[in-house]
Amino acid sequence: MNDVLSDNARKMLRIMHAYRRHLGVMPPMWQLQRRSSRRPEQIRAALQELADERYIQWQPGAPLETVVILEAWEREEPGIRRRSRRR
Repeated sequence: MNDVLSDNARKMLRIMHAYRRHLGVMPPMWQLQRRSSRRPEQIRAALQELADERYIQWQPGAPLETVVILEAWEREEPGIRRRSRRR
């Protein structure tokens, strides 16, 4: 496992999480295309990466509405700490 997501996979994870949180369902392919400006093959590749890294549960070929998000945030690399924002 790589622990560092590609930009494409990170974007799909954020879109799916926000869509699910606001509307209560997973986005269909046309919504992911619209919101990400990616082609279906790029979306499927990102979903496969997310599934391989265990951020989501998804079977290739299954409808996107069946995706289950296991982790909604990208994991931090060991030894790298991000500063928390204080307001």
